[in-house]
Amino acid sequence: MNWNYLKHEFLITVRSRRNIPFLLFVGVLLLSYCLVLLPNANTKEAFDKKGTEKYLVNLEIQQKLREQIGNTGVVLHSGIPVYAWNDYNYGLFKGMLSAYTEGNYTRLLKLRTFYLEGNKDEYVNDKALFKVSPFPGKDREHLYHQTMIQYEDYITKGVPITFGIMYEKTGLQALQNFLQGFGVYFLLFCTIYFSSDILSRDRKHRTLLQGIPLSWYRQLNLKSLSAFLYSMLFIAGVVVIGVLIMSWQYGFGYFDLRVPTMIAQQTFKIQDYSFITIASYLGKTLAVLPLLLLIFVRLNVIFSLLLKNEWFVLMFSTVVLFSERLYFSRTTRELFGLDISLFPQTYFDFGKIVDAEKNYLVNTETITYAKGIIALLSLLIIIEVILFLVSRLVNKRRYYKFG
Repeated sequence: MNWNYLKHEFLITVRSRRNIPFLLFVGVLLLSYCLVLLPNANTKEAFDKKGTEKYLVNLEIQQKLREQIGNTGVVLHSGIPVYAWNDYNYGLFKGMLSAYTEGNYTRLLKLRTFYLEGNKDEYVNDKALFKVSPFPGKDREHLYHQTMIQYEDYITKGVPITFGIMYEKTGLQALQNFLQGFGVYFLLFCTIYFSSDILSRDRKHRTLLQGIPLSWYRQLNLKSLSAFLYSMLFIAGVVVIGVLIMSWQYGFGYFDLRVPTMIAQQTFKIQDYSFITIASYLGKTLAVLPLLLLIFVRLNVIFSLLLKNEWFVLMFSTVVLFSERLYFSRTTRELFGLDISLFPQTYFDFGKIVDAEKNYLVNTETITYAKGIIALLSLLIIIEVILFLVSRLVNKRRYYKFG
């Protein structure tokens, strides 16, 4: 009977007319993200071909002018050999332009890495980076260190460098960046949507429910399990399709490429950084995702029992999902006098926990992977206790108002 009821609930979710428009919306969003947004996304490291060509033309004109007036030595008041320095930069940028035009990304990567090693100001003094950040200088230097760690890893490993590898557009790199961004929030919201009506949809068929030989609490558990399995299947489909689309365009990538992490918040220099592989990052992040899904599915059941309206359930669970955003700032390290690492909502965006990016953002070292699992498990236990008590208070007869 348990299996038949679980199968019945799962098929209802699959055939739900309410979910079809949402699935179409997600499908369009996924295709737009993979085929339009990511391919056209420009970062600091995006190669500006036109800008480089213009820079070389201006530099060539300047050099010829210096040759004509005989100003090819050292500037007397500063002691800087401007002509020699310009000649050096001309050759370097000419080489990068040729490598990019020819598609020789291995050469381009080596030249770019060589240039950045001696020109940290390329990042630190770029006022266009992190314009709205409260700590733009810190964030620019952080991005510089992350870029250098990745580039040095590419060179050390000796993997064939492609456009996709260099600009993080391969399937695996795109998935990693998706989870590091707001990807986890998006997947959890989808789960909230799918499970927000698992009780309210039955209120239209009250008489059919009276003859089911299952306890109320077991029905709630089986409904939760069906929503959980459906959400897991949906997420697996989104991840696989997204990775396949990006792999088709830019290649699959390599599991052993490194993801920069912060191991300390002391000097904010390169010694505070370490790395994990993409395989480790994805494994640790995706391993916690089922726990997060289960938390919100069970939370939805509690809200469904109390509110009896799927849209209220969706609204309240969404508020819980984004509750951290109500108070989060780059200087918030305590909530109600307690360290934020003790609160489970700190870990809802788990993609930023594995690589210690959350620690960096709030300048702390207390937010850890292990502490996150403990906090989320504790939250799940609390939710289970509350659900058990609420299911006794709001039983089947009271919820559906039989009789």
